[in-house]
Amino acid sequence: MRRGGRGQRRWYLRAILTPKPVAPLLFAVLLAPAPAQERAGKPGMVEIAAAYAAKVAASALFVSGRTLDSVLAEELAPDDAISAMIRPLLKFEVDTEHRTVTCTIGKAKATAVATGDLGCTLVHEEFDAAALRQRAARTLYQPLPNWGLIDWPIGERNPESKTAAAIDQDALTKAIDAAFAEPVSGKKVRTRAVVVVHQGRIVAERYAVGYHAGMPLPGWSMTKTMVNALVGIRIQQQKLDLDAPLHVPEWPAEDPRHALRLPHLLTMTSGLRWNESYEEPASECLQMLFRSADHAAVQAAQPVVAPPGTVFQYASGTTNLICRELRRSFADDADYWVFPKVALFLPLGMRSAVIETDPSGTFVGSSYGFATARDWARLGLLYAQDGVFDDQRLLPEGWVASTAKVVPASDGAYGRHVWLNADPDGDGPRERAWQDLPSNLIRMDGHEGQYVCVFPTEQIVVVRLGCTKAGGFALHALLRAVLDACGT
Repeated sequence: MRRGGRGQRRWYLRAILTPKPVAPLLFAVLLAPAPAQERAGKPGMVEIAAAYAAKVAASALFVSGRTLDSVLAEELAPDDAISAMIRPLLKFEVDTEHRTVTCTIGKAKATAVATGDLGCTLVHEEFDAAALRQRAARTLYQPLPNWGLIDWPIGERNPESKTAAAIDQDALTKAIDAAFAEPVSGKKVRTRAVVVVHQGRIVAERYAVGYHAGMPLPGWSMTKTMVNALVGIRIQQQKLDLDAPLHVPEWPAEDPRHALRLPHLLTMTSGLRWNESYEEPASECLQMLFRSADHAAVQAAQPVVAPPGTVFQYASGTTNLICRELRRSFADDADYWVFPKVALFLPLGMRSAVIETDPSGTFVGSSYGFATARDWARLGLLYAQDGVFDDQRLLPEGWVASTAKVVPASDGAYGRHVWLNADPDGDGPRERAWQDLPSNLIRMDGHEGQYVCVFPTEQIVVVRLGCTKAGGFALHALLRAVLDACGT
């Protein structure tokens, strides 16, 4: 049904909600007459589900430039019988004039609003839509050359690689074919984009129908590596100190949490309690992303459960605590909001990139970064080249090496906001995850199969973006095939 007036258009749609692992739980919650968590006065999965759907749809429409139909067909697809049964219970309202998306499930309702250069943000009782719109980052007025006439990676023209003759193009084409192939049965892969960079040039690139090289797409947790870079830049500017105490107003003067430093947060070894579950409505991760106004405050409120630096616990909240530390290093919020663009994105040629904020105005560096596949490749190239891009050092000397240094508690899997393929115990009996791939592989990894994989020695970067549920994409097969095609 359509309603309209004075240029305003609204669509009321019924759809299916299936964030990665929560559909069965959501179905149970919807059938329950009074969920225990709601009876206790705390938001349950229905509220979280409505917020998830509103936020994902708003960013897809107003950041990526996609259609709501594509969101319904992919992120919110009826992939199973339970999801199909939920479909009639969910309703969307899209207001293109005021650039909002509202999702309703029964009595639960959530709205996300576009905020200009800062992407989209969930409306919160402390920050209404009008206030959020006014926060849009100031525009950066710069000359606009024809980027198609400037060579990649700064521009978009992609001349033939000098090393192209060494690449088996047929094998590379087959590798890309396999990345886009859908299984005969089972869950869909939904690859949206693949870009392969070799020796600084794009040697393979493909997009699914409905997607293109100019479309910014979500990186989810790959955004954490953007934050790694921003911290490095701010340290180089001498505005942050890795050894300095954190500025966390929630902690009393004598609180033991004051022992924490930025390296503990970057390596996910804060020792603070955290539940990253997407199945439990009470998990700190869900409450942070879809219910809180100040995402960093959710992590700051958690008690100490282990000494700093001793236990690896993947926690999106630590990244958002870092983002609030970054914010405190600026005297003016306007300078903070344009900092990623001025200091990182534009020097890399990442003209599409954006990191969205929480309702309070702090970047959601854990999850809400968007960029085109080419721009994600540019970020990977920065790490492949030791923090140097276009002959300019953007990251401090030694920063990439420290980023790729193994966190002992992670068993060789993690560094500073990047995933690794390192040996868990040196010369010990345990082997690294992918024995046939280089041990210095640096990987950015995001929800629903977002990957930027960096091979520094080979100078290869592989980007894969998509919407694959429950880790169903064969990443290792793609990487192995690309390396073979490039003769490494």
